[in-house]
Formats: sequence, structure tokens, C-alpha cells
Amino acid sequence: MRSIKAITYILGLSLLFTACSGTKKLSNNSSTLLNSYTEGDLSYKSQFRFKYLFFEAQRLKALEDYKKAADLMEQCLAIDPLNAAANFELAQLYILTEQLESALFYANQAYSLDPNNTWILQSLAQLNLALGNSEGEVKVYKDLVKLEPSNIENQYSLAQVYTRNEQYKKAIQVYNTIENRAGVSEQISVMKERIYIAMGNLDAAAAELQKLIDADPNTIRFRGMLAELLQANDLAERALQVYKEILRIDPAEPRSNIALAEHYRIKNDFAKAFEYLSYCFDDSSFNVDVKFKILVSYFQLTIEDESYLQSLYSLLDKAILRHPLEPSFYALYGDMYYQKNDVSNAYESYSKSLELGATEYLIWNRCLIMGLELQKYDEVIIKGEKAIALNPVQPMLYLFTGLAYSINNEQEKAVLLLNKGVNYVVNNRPLKAEFYNYLGDAYHSLNQHELSDENYEKSLSIIPQNPIVLNNYSYYLSLRASNLDKAERLSKQCNDLMPNEATYQDTYGWILYKLGRFTEAKEWLHKSIVNSHSESAVIVEHYADALYMNGEKIEALKFWKKAITLGGNTPLLLKKASEGILYE
Repeated sequence: MRSIKAITYILGLSLLFTACSGTKKLSNNSSTLLNSYTEGDLSYKSQFRFKYLFFEAQRLKALEDYKKAADLMEQCLAIDPLNAAANFELAQLYILTEQLESALFYANQAYSLDPNNTWILQSLAQLNLALGNSEGEVKVYKDLVKLEPSNIENQYSLAQVYTRNEQYKKAIQVYNTIENRAGVSEQISVMKERIYIAMGNLDAAAAELQKLIDADPNTIRFRGMLAELLQANDLAERALQVYKEILRIDPAEPRSNIALAEHYRIKNDFAKAFEYLSYCFDDSSFNVDVKFKILVSYFQLTIEDESYLQSLYSLLDKAILRHPLEPSFYALYGDMYYQKNDVSNAYESYSKSLELGATEYLIWNRCLIMGLELQKYDEVIIKGEKAIALNPVQPMLYLFTGLAYSINNEQEKAVLLLNKGVNYVVNNRPLKAEFYNYLGDAYHSLNQHELSDENYEKSLSIIPQNPIVLNNYSYYLSLRASNLDKAERLSKQCNDLMPNEATYQDTYGWILYKLGRFTEAKEWLHKSIVNSHSESAVIVEHYADALYMNGEKIEALKFWKKAITLGGNTPLLLKKASEGILYE
């Protein structure tokens, strides 16, 4: 099947030609006419039948019964094969049924019978185009130009055919003919510029644009076209001069300012580059997307070279001043603070961007991370629920929001989100292990110990040497006095992985205490106190209990009281400190 695009175009023409068929001039060689009878070789009866078949074919064509219409038109030609109108109409019917080779034959027949009919020629041109017959297309348009020398559209079409067939010199000649008649115009000059570029003649292409500038020196756009042409062909210095000419006419013209800024940036003249960019950023009509792209490029540069930082801050402040409701600028500020590890300002900037309508997943992700770090758990929950609604298959959002719920002691909601989020983890075993870890914590808080143990086991099956999971799992087992031998083994493994960590040493010491190995317990709990960066009431109380069980009751009382000064205030601790007796 032929190209549908070409056929569709020709179908449109066929309707136009049909509408005009009543005005066609028939060849004098025809033995029939449509509006009168002739004194010819055909009988009155044959002429009458010809007209009946012709108009019946037209009626069927209007009803879109093209095959029957074509059959009737072929009968017309059997009566009078030299009738130009019938040949032409049959060509149109073959176009409508996508029989383009047959259509071309009858269109040529019509043209030979009526060579001065422009509608037939135009139909022939489109048929040749659709069939890829470039020589035929050229011939038709040359005939059209001869037939209607004052019709510039035909000359345009001829030039375009020459261009398509890479007959560039002939195309230029036609365009020059048009230009001599109509004068210098953007349409002609641009077409010639493109042809000269295709020919590899850059000087001639530039000359065409210069001709436009000379004809209309107040249209800055023409100078911009010339500058872009020169710049695209590595003629930077010539392009630079044109950009400077533009800025003498319009100092705020954005493309020229950007081009000059980039020119000076490459030359490491950052002050000069900033001068041109600053002009652009002071203009509120300057395209927001272009401003953002410039800022992003400067941001990338600041990562490698901080000498760009002050320029970036200045431009970003100008952008926000001119576009205070543009979320992307605040997000970029967030990225800057994020790179500098300024958590508080990064969080505020990302939050502002989200308030103004930013939807990018990365912004939500970073905002939640920093919200957790800043302990803004209520805000993390609100933002996290919104983020999940917008990005329902991103597991990290469930993890962060579930963690915030868990820290806020809303464990049921935490469990719901974490169990849902883990289903979206694909090909990321460490992340899946982290989900199971937090689920173990949440289920422990709900006293659902079987589910807690199950999730810790799942986490360790993925990453067996995760010290956090090993510590938490073993500690919670010790609190329940459940499977203490396993708790001891897990905690020992944790301390082998992370020696001299006070929290992990406290857990191991406490498990030893629960196992009745009081001497070892005292040793590990003392290590925990020594290695603790800030003394913990819990660790000190544990150490006091171990001292007591080792017979050091006076020392035990001393450390129970110390635990109270460190913030411990459980009824059991207060009772031990007041009576000097171990209660469990």
C-alpha cells in the first residue's frame, strides 16, 4: 500500500478538482460535451448515453461508491476516449481507491487532451510526488510555471521539488527569480540559507542572512539567526561580534546575554559571565525554564569548584525574587544546602518547594530523610502520606513514613505501611532487610513477639551480619527471658562485628546477667560504661545490678543513685536506690 499521508493529501485535492470540474475546458477533439450536443461522429443516442453515465458516476462518487463510479466512467471513455473531463474524473476515482499508477495514467491522458488545465497539472504533481517520480514532478511544475508565470506559488513548489531532489543550484535560481520579482523576504532568504548549508557553502548562507539584516536592520531576530549560524559552525569570534551588535540595540536580549555569558565562562572570566547572566535574571519575562537550566549548570560547576558558589546564590536569589511561586528554584536551594550538609535549611527549602506544587520523587525522599533527622515526626507523617499518594510504588516513602509512625508510638499504622511498602521492593535485598528490621521493632512494641521474631529472622536471612538487628533482636529476647542461649549467640556475634560499642556491650552484658553469668556480666557492663560517649541511666543501672549479684552491694547502691541523677526514674530503680536491695 502507498503512503497514507500522500494519499490523504491527494484525496483532498480530488474533492477540489471535482468541485471545479464543471468549469474545465474540454478538448476540441472530443466527440461529446457535457452542457450541449455537438456535431460530431457520435450519434445523438451515444452522446446522450455518455452524459447519463458521466453524471451517474458523479452521483455514485458522492455516495462514496467509488468502484461502481469508476466502472461507469470507463464506459464513458469507451464511448469517447478523447474526453479530457472523463479521463480526469477517472483519475480522481482511482486516487480514491488508492490505485495510483492507474490514476497517473488517466491524469496524463487528461493533460495531453487539455494541456492548459492547471487543476490537471496540480493533480499530476501530487501523483508524481506520491509515487516518488521526481522527474515527473519537476516536469509538471515547470509546465505550471510556463502556463502561469505570474503565479509565485508554482515557482515556490518548483524550487522545493528541486531542493528535495538535491538539485540545489536550480532551486537557488528559482528562488532568485522570485526574489527579483517580490523583493528580499525572510521566507526566501531562509530557504536559500538552508540550501547553501546543505551545499556546504557557509559564506553564502551567512550572506543570505546578512541580506535580511541589511533590508531590515531593526529586526534583531535576523541578527540572532546569523549569530547562531556562525556559532553552530565553530565561528565563535564572528558570532560574538554579532551578539555584541544585538546588545547595543537591545541590552536585555536574552539569547545574546546567555551566549556571551557562556563565552566568558569558557574563558574562566566568571565575573564577566555573571554580568551578562545577571542582566537576564533581572528580567521577569526571561523564560523560567531557561533560567532553571542555567542555574542547574552553575550548580554542577559549584560541586567541582566553589568559586561559582556566590554567583549561584546571587542568580538564585534573583530568580526567586522574580518568580516567588516557582517550586523548582526552592528545590535547587534545597539541593545546595543538601550538598553542604545543612540539614535544617535543606529541609525548609524542600518543604517550600513541595508546598508550591513540586511533585518530584527525589524532593519528597530527601525531605522525609531530613525530617526524620530533625525529629519532625509529625511533619514527616503528613508529608509522607502525601508523597505515597503521588508515588504509590516507591518503597522508601513507606519506610520513612512507617518509621515516623513507629517513633510516634503509632505502631499499628507503622506496621500497616511497612507491610505494604515491603511488597514494592524489587531487586534490593538490603532495603527489604531494613523493612523487616523495622517491622520487628514495631511488632515488639505491640507485644506481638512471634511476629517480631519472625521479621527479625527474615532480616537476618538477608543480611546475617547486621549489627543493629542482631543487637535489637537479642536484647528483646533477653527482656522476655526467651531463648537466652540464642540471644547470647546473636549478641556475641554483634560485638565481634562492632567491638567497643557501648550499646552492644550493654546488651551482651545484660544477657549474661540473665543467664546468671554475673562475673562476665559485670565485666561487659563495665566496658559499656567506659566506652559510652554519654553516660546512660539504663547502662549504669544494669552495671549496679551486676555489682550487687557479685556481692559488691555498697558499689551497687552508689551506681543505682547515679542512674537516678542521669534521669532514671522507674519505680523499681527508685526502690533499689532507697533500700539498697536488688528487686527484679
